[in-house]
Amino acid sequence: MKNKIPQWNRVEIEIQSFCNRKCSFCPRYYDRTGIRKDENGKPVKKKMPSEKVYAIIDWLFDYGYKGIIRFHRLSEPLIDKRYKDFAKYAFSKGMKIKEHTNGDILRKNKELCEELDGCIDTLTIGLYNYKNYKQKQEQIKFWNKRFNKTKIKFSLPLEYTNIRQNSKIYNKQKKNDQILAEPCPQNRLKVFLIRYDGEVSLCCQDDGCEFKLGNVFTNSISDIWYSNKHTEIFNKLLKPNSRKKYKLCSSCYITSSYKSTRYGRIKNRGLLYLWRRNLINVKILNKYSQ
Repeated sequence: MKNKIPQWNRVEIEIQSFCNRKCSFCPRYYDRTGIRKDENGKPVKKKMPSEKVYAIIDWLFDYGYKGIIRFHRLSEPLIDKRYKDFAKYAFSKGMKIKEHTNGDILRKNKELCEELDGCIDTLTIGLYNYKNYKQKQEQIKFWNKRFNKTKIKFSLPLEYTNIRQNSKIYNKQKKNDQILAEPCPQNRLKVFLIRYDGEVSLCCQDDGCEFKLGNVFTNSISDIWYSNKHTEIFNKLLKPNSRKKYKLCSSCYITSSYKSTRYGRIKNRGLLYLWRRNLINVKILNKYSQ
């Protein structure tokens, strides 16, 4: 079975479980399973033991992996004070760190930005607080000045975001049911996702690890990835109408087509003209770009 699916092209090691924000587009929003929040909605705060993180990095290095690595899943990685040590260690092993952050920690800590500059290959920063195009550009300028070597990208959830299960926006947004007949995008499946407790997720939607693929604390990454179980699921999901075969997938509207799962897209040049000249705010932008 080993050669019947491609190797993963990215590894995500979640070093801790917590996020300081409560975003409506995030699958953490309604979680009450004890994975992200307890039954009362209180955030779960757990860390992957340091020795486990280093062991995973060492295993990847010994395996010959020098690809993309991240230290988050549905959490804010920079909250963990160990982050820079893990990042520097992975960097020393020749791995390429492409991280995502909400920027809250880095905004207040210029010294940390300087320490991570160049160690992180690409940093995608979420912009959440702008009200108009001018403020958006000011924030972009601020972050580009903070880093000289690291490539800076931005996620713009106020303007567009994926419609993800268990998020607040999931039930509010219109969905294209034709997506359910589409194969699962292979780029979504070719990621090795390790939750803070070592459990492995099939994809970005499987935060509950419902497919029960295994745990990296007791099994190797290659054994889990190339297992008969994972290989069978992987190959099935690449076929049309395959989402209906799995409960979690049967209500997943993630697709390789950008427009079909996004909301808040700017659909006409007139609206774009007004937005870029600060004549409308982000609320109006979203209202008329549904």
